[in-house]
Amino acid sequence: MKKGLVFMVLIALLSVSGKAQIRFGLKAGVNFTNFSWSSNLVAGNVNNATGWQAGAMLQVKLPIVGIGLQPELLYTVSKADEGSAGYFQIPVNLRWQIIGGPVRPILMAGPYFGYALDLSGGWKDSLKKSDWGLGLGGGVEIWKLQAMLRYSWGLQNISEESAFNLKNNVFSVSLGYFF
Repeated sequence: MKKGLVFMVLIALLSVSGKAQIRFGLKAGVNFTNFSWSSNLVAGNVNNATGWQAGAMLQVKLPIVGIGLQPELLYTVSKADEGSAGYFQIPVNLRWQIIGGPVRPILMAGPYFGYALDLSGGWKDSLKKSDWGLGLGGGVEIWKLQAMLRYSWGLQNISEESAFNLKNNVFSVSLGYFF
């Protein structure tokens, strides 16, 4: 039963991919990080600093009007007074283009998966390497340019200490260019 369902989904995706429009692009932006923490009924935020992101994106427009996917491959840096965390991150966004034309508003939502490549400062031995969560964003596309605002909610506790709960939440502003 499960194999049959997987087979039908693969056939559907393959038939749709033949009609899909695909574009490749590069993006860069600024991250405003909010590390939220809690421990034994006490909660707060870490003093945060501005980070950055850069990487590649792939846009797949499906034959369903306005719907598509936009997976990305990013290097993103989250900073705070205590240190910084550089993540290799893969957001996988479901994309909805609201209207067509030269100026196209879009909405995106989806999960992200990250792996820390560089932990510095006081966080070198106190943070887990993996991070994952959900993102929600909106923006506009004009010609081959894409301007986006996105908020990502970290859903995994990234602290190595079991009594301490730390989440990586990021508001990002980015600009991308499709080739």
